[in-house]
Amino acid sequence: MTLRDNRAKHLGLTEMALRAANPDLPNLRLMGQSHYWPIDSLAFVEVHGGPRDRDHRRALRAEAERILLHLGCEVRLEHGRDIYLLEPQRPETAHEELRLLLRLRRALPAASRAPKGR
Repeated sequence: MTLRDNRAKHLGLTEMALRAANPDLPNLRLMGQSHYWPIDSLAFVEVHGGPRDRDHRRALRAEAERILLHLGCEVRLEHGRDIYLLEPQRPETAHEELRLLLRLRRALPAASRAPKGR
């Protein structure tokens, strides 16, 4: 059985989804902190380039964690274990971005894509 590490790809998809849902935050970026094992989870998600409001950043991080969970990547910090920084794998072309957004749309339940009021 071959295991594939998709954490960087899932982090990139999540970043794209958050940026699409928050057009007022064009500089929004995610970074992951990951344990070395297992390869289907992250230790922590960092939100950069977003709002200065702590509560809004926390809400964005919670939404990122929810999206990652739907993609099969749980976010859980295990104290005492080593971590490393993980950069999202971002699309290189507009066609790739559209393909990935379609993949993300299929992965998320329809109810979670409904617009939310702030």
